[in-house]
Amino acid sequence: MAVRTLDHVNIRTADVPGTAAFFKDVLGLRADTAPGAESIAKGCWIHDPDDRPIIHIGPIEARYPSDDAFPFHPAWGSGAVHHVALECDDLPVMLSRLTTAGVSVVRKDYPPANLVQLFVEERNGIILELNFRLEQA
Repeated sequence: MAVRTLDHVNIRTADVPGTAAFFKDVLGLRADTAPGAESIAKGCWIHDPDDRPIIHIGPIEARYPSDDAFPFHPAWGSGAVHHVALECDDLPVMLSRLTTAGVSVVRKDYPPANLVQLFVEERNGIILELNFRLEQA
């Protein structure tokens, strides 16, 4: 048995449509109503370019199978999870999208790993690390 990859991140928020809009409008990912939800306001899945639902967004009051064993306590920001990292491409386009949306960006160029990182905060205070792998010369 081996862990193969990250399956998804779940965000519980008082503003599901607003959070979905950040991932859709600012980052350019596809948003769709979550399976079993009446509308995006009741549950949303954000899909990567390969159509994998990598971010699940649900309302704070939603019931999850884990709630009895691990009660949910709403909080601001990333809490014990410091950040979520997403592998990206087309750095100039992403910088333009973020600037147009008025999102503050912290850029870290990391030449030893041929990597540029953009750190942003989405509307619930969750830190996102947007990673751009550079071609080696």
